[in-house]
Amino acid sequence: MAAACPISLVSPYAAQTAALTAASGNAWLALVVRSRHEKSVKTILDSKGYRTALPLVRCIHKRSTGSAWDSQKPLIAGYVFAALDPDNPFRMVTTPGVVHIVSFGSEPAAIPEAEIDALVRIAASGLPVANCGYTRIGETVELVDGPLQGLQGIVLRQAKTTRLVVGVELLQRSVMVEIDAAWALPTDRWHRL
Repeated sequence: MAAACPISLVSPYAAQTAALTAASGNAWLALVVRSRHEKSVKTILDSKGYRTALPLVRCIHKRSTGSAWDSQKPLIAGYVFAALDPDNPFRMVTTPGVVHIVSFGSEPAAIPEAEIDALVRIAASGLPVANCGYTRIGETVELVDGPLQGLQGIVLRQAKTTRLVVGVELLQRSVMVEIDAAWALPTDRWHRL
């Protein structure tokens, strides 16, 4: 058995978690869940009294016979988001299907509420959505019109379509939603107006 290290390292995200908890009342955490257990984990956490988020998008599947059916799939597979309960922060880990909380060292890593809100709004918008690689390249814009007005993200242009990329930095995951180019205004220009 290894001896305990006398030096204690403080996670750079511990201050972020504390600041987010103080600012919003609850910090959002990312729970890694077993494959295809996102909906059941959300249901159980809701019954335990946690505030949860599981952005779902509509998928249309086609059978070889030509008939089709709808289903709801997680926008970011393998994760359920839950607000930290300061009275019992680790009770959510005992939920069937939860593998672990995304953490840095022994501190759960906090996700800004604006990122969770952006994912929920994108899923609810009904606009075409696609997963994409996490990127920091491109111009940051704020949508000033349309159903996602007020969201910030990175704009990409592919062929003849304009897409907005919104990500959860902590997880290094992003989603891409198709938008009208007229809805986007660069944030540096938007804040100068």
